[in-house]
Formats: sequence, structure tokens, C-alpha cells
Amino acid sequence: MLVNSKEIILKELLDRHMPQLHMKCTCRVCKNDVLALSLNRAEPAYVTDKKKVAYAKAEIVDKQKNTALLVILAESAAIVSVNPSEFCETREGA
Repeated sequence: MLVNSKEIILKELLDRHMPQLHMKCTCRVCKNDVLALSLNRAEPAYVTDKKKVAYAKAEIVDKQKNTALLVILAESAAIVSVNPSEFCETREGA
């Protein structure tokens, strides 16, 4: 089974840094939109087993790589906050 370790890493970073992202909405749809935008911008890092994700996580100990992923998340969060999906769970008329 192939696993994009960046997906797991970005999900964890998103959850950990959600308060600092100052999103207007943190519903499931908006969080998934932020994650999708971020994954499209980040270089994928595939491993053959979920157990091997730890090797990819070791890379983000490098402050520069960690910061680069946080910048991607912050930019994606800003985009989603300004332009929420029509499926946003807290959007008026939803």
C-alpha cells in the first residue's frame, strides 16, 4: 500500500497549529479544503507502509522544512477563509 506521508504530516500540523491560522471557520469541510490546497502545493513523499511515515516525519525536525510546510498551511488557510466552499458547514444558507 502506498501512503503519501505528507498527507499525514500536514494533517498533524494543521491540527496542532489551527489556533495560529486564524481561520474564519474550522468546520470539517474548510479543514479538508485547507489540507487539499496544501497537499497540491507540497511535494509528495510516498512510503510503502504507514509504519515508514516516521522516517518522513524525521525530516520536519529540520526547521526550514517545517517552516515551509507551515507557510503552505497558512497560505491555504487564508485562501479558504476568504473564499469558503459552498459546502462549508457554517456558511449562511448551508
